[in-house]
Amino acid sequence: MNINNIAESLNILIEKFLSSIEGQVFDILDKITLIGPEILKTEPLKNIFFESKINGMIIIANALILFYACYYMFTRIISMYNGSEVESVNNFVFKIILVVLLVNNSYFICNEILTVNSNFCESIDEFSKDIVKREVNFTEFKNEIVSLKEVIEKDNLTIEGIIKSMLAFGSMSVLVTFAIRYVTIILLVIISPIALVCLVSNTTRGISKMWGKLLFVNLIIQIFVKIILIIPLAYKDKNSELYKVILLGTMYILYKSNSFIRELTSQISLPKFNKG
Repeated sequence: MNINNIAESLNILIEKFLSSIEGQVFDILDKITLIGPEILKTEPLKNIFFESKINGMIIIANALILFYACYYMFTRIISMYNGSEVESVNNFVFKIILVVLLVNNSYFICNEILTVNSNFCESIDEFSKDIVKREVNFTEFKNEIVSLKEVIEKDNLTIEGIIKSMLAFGSMSVLVTFAIRYVTIILLVIISPIALVCLVSNTTRGISKMWGKLLFVNLIIQIFVKIILIIPLAYKDKNSELYKVILLGTMYILYKSNSFIRELTSQISLPKFNKG
């Protein structure tokens, strides 16, 4: 088999791969990228979260609250003998009541958080439409890649052909990244009662902070995705070399969006108040 036959076979293989993923990957990305309160009413959460029935995670969280209360009473009794400093009863009771309210309304809180994020994302979406004069989503981004494929039809082994192939393979990596994010948000919603009950103790409060930060980072990714997709969709000269580079760069930053947002928000911290 000569080099020409090998190159031709490789071109055919790449074209088949491109055709097989173009129809489904980007449609799935549009479904799992934008996450709103409706996720609570779809599978699998609708089979885990029951609006009118007792939820197992909330029962576990309430049991942990009872454990914290018993532990506090035990340490309070011990402090009478060894003189160790213990949190005041008024502060502990207030904290317990607040955490009980948060835990038993944890899914309502998650619903409101998802609603606020979804509304903010819709405002970004309207802003994006005003710029590019069309929808800003993965389907439109796919159309950009398809138009590039029509321009570069002859040979996949040129630099331009390699860029086209990298865009196709990169779309699979982006799908895996956003699938992990989708499952992560579902998991964070499920464990929200446990995460909120950790606010009771200074020892476990870091778990609650990490839960909140993970939820925040994973939700705002969809806002940044809209902004990122504006870059290639707003580009007018489709035949320029820079346009192909922008498409490739956009695909890569979408793949790295999770770590990019994590680094961007790493310096965000809650204010510390001095105890009087």
